[in-house]
Amino acid sequence: MKTKLPNFLIVGAAKSGTSSLHNYLNQHPEVFMPTFNKEGMKVKEPRFLIKDLVQHRVHNGVWTFEEYQSLFADVKDEKAIGESTVLYLYYYKDAIQNIKHYLGEDVKIIIMLRNPIDRAYSAYLFASRTHQENQTFEKALVNSRERYNKDDTLSPMILYKELGMYYKMVKAYMEKFKHVHIVLYDDFILQTNLEVRRVFDFLNVSNTNEINSSKVINSGGQKWNSRVAKDLLMGEGSMKKSLKFLLPKNVRVYIKNILINSFTSKANKMNKSIRKELLDYYQKDIQLLEKLINKDLSKWMKI
Repeated sequence: MKTKLPNFLIVGAAKSGTSSLHNYLNQHPEVFMPTFNKEGMKVKEPRFLIKDLVQHRVHNGVWTFEEYQSLFADVKDEKAIGESTVLYLYYYKDAIQNIKHYLGEDVKIIIMLRNPIDRAYSAYLFASRTHQENQTFEKALVNSRERYNKDDTLSPMILYKELGMYYKMVKAYMEKFKHVHIVLYDDFILQTNLEVRRVFDFLNVSNTNEINSSKVINSGGQKWNSRVAKDLLMGEGSMKKSLKFLLPKNVRVYIKNILINSFTSKANKMNKSIRKELLDYYQKDIQLLEKLINKDLSKWMKI
């Protein structure tokens, strides 16, 4: 029996609620979304359709078509089959080409968009929290592209400003695919159940009441208070590796969460001068995007 492949994709943007939406959709009995591969490795974001661009920069993903197919081997009679890889939006040229090649013309595309200023800061805080970033936000904004070009092991996620230039990315998807659904992050946070039901309608699955949308996945807004604790918990040191053999995963996760809560605190708000600088950078792109998707983005233009 031929393995079924995705008929919808969540393509981004990063730090815009995609992990939460993935989780909510995965609870629906008519939706199939992979979270682990057959070896039990977490692959919520397969990244297969942009593998040539990111394989050397990210530590997990699915790099062959056979592996990609295996993610969907357990599909039964689900109507909607999908995956979520947030970098498909940024690398839209290669992603679109490969989507059409491997999945066909009729794939449904879901794009989640957040105020690019807030998205950039959230991505920075996440990178700082996960041991990928040690610079101040102001400095990181200035040199992230230079660092990225010099070090081919750095994740594209450090391109804080560039990942928020949505207009050309969204335009390309809207031009190349018939079915594109836009979800604004602010709406998703304020009226989660309504936005999730709209996604269900878009995917042509039933509006079930069985979804638990109370848990937010991969939320940000925290900063480390201890560099030592950050290195210990988020780095790849010998102690961390040793604990993998000594303690079961559920115990490690429990202890890790307690320690993270103990050594992190709510991050400071973004400096107003940096916010204004970013608004100047994004303003034209936001105006173009607003017309393109026919949604009010005036809140994004406020400092």
